[in-house]
Amino acid sequence: MRRRLWNAESLFDLSSIGVVTRRQLREAGVSDAAIDGRCAAGGPWQRLLPGVVLLRNGHPSTLERSAAALAYGGPKSMITGCVGLDSFGYGTNGSAGEVHLLLPAEMRRASVSFVRAERTWRLPEPITKGSIRVAPLVRSLVDATRAAKTEARCVALLTEVLQRGGVTIDQVAIELAEGPRRYSALTRRVLRELRDNAHSVAELEDQRLYRTSGLPAMTHNCDIYARSGEFIANTDGWIDAVALAREVDSVTHHLSPADYQRTQARRNRMQAHGLIVVSHSPQDIRDRPNQVLEELRMNYQHALARPRPDVVMVPRESTG
Repeated sequence: MRRRLWNAESLFDLSSIGVVTRRQLREAGVSDAAIDGRCAAGGPWQRLLPGVVLLRNGHPSTLERSAAALAYGGPKSMITGCVGLDSFGYGTNGSAGEVHLLLPAEMRRASVSFVRAERTWRLPEPITKGSIRVAPLVRSLVDATRAAKTEARCVALLTEVLQRGGVTIDQVAIELAEGPRRYSALTRRVLRELRDNAHSVAELEDQRLYRTSGLPAMTHNCDIYARSGEFIANTDGWIDAVALAREVDSVTHHLSPADYQRTQARRNRMQAHGLIVVSHSPQDIRDRPNQVLEELRMNYQHALARPRPDVVMVPRESTG
């Protein structure tokens, strides 16, 4: 019997977190028969992609799938989309294990299994995150939004990264302008709405609902000051003629007692200056739109009937 010239430890040293190509295994002295046998059902290894082997059995992790995708794509490939965002620390709840892989335009690799292969002439300089090559944050974000199936998903992806300061709206707009128009219509539309300073799915839904109310136009995300110059509050929406403030209350704004106390103090300060504050939760806006509209109209009439307090509204600049 021919003696085996390799051992599992030396093979793992060749790998990227246990992921190795068939070519590497052959060069290390592992025969095709041995590779096929160990990757067979019940064996200690598994074939993840054409020409790519994981040196263990069991369900592969996202990191192992990413390493396998890069091994499949070659040294100039990189991860983008939701898995790319995840590597930057954004909790994207990515799509069912799919790994979006960018490849040089001249390279021939098809989408297969969990890999969505995209050839591009606009291959950016990759960023290394541990053992994984990823596209820059703005490219990963835009590619993730291009794959979004719903508007809510697209908004959630954009607002998380924008609110945390990872990129600016202008950077996203430039990436969109330089990239392909295919599959980008939803992202472009959502970005236009975000430029109007809506920073959450709920605020976008509220703005759309408000436009059906028949009430005067509302200014979004502005600062309110007393005539003396004293800052009162920032508000989600504002009808300046009657000094009516619009608030969309999300549970994420009240995650601790301190958050709740700050909100209460802010509301008290607004009311002390004579502002009428109309507040609804995202659930109200989504599930009870007619009631929300009725309460907005009622409060507008109430604001119209009283003398306008002496306050000044200053619009905030758009993010970016």
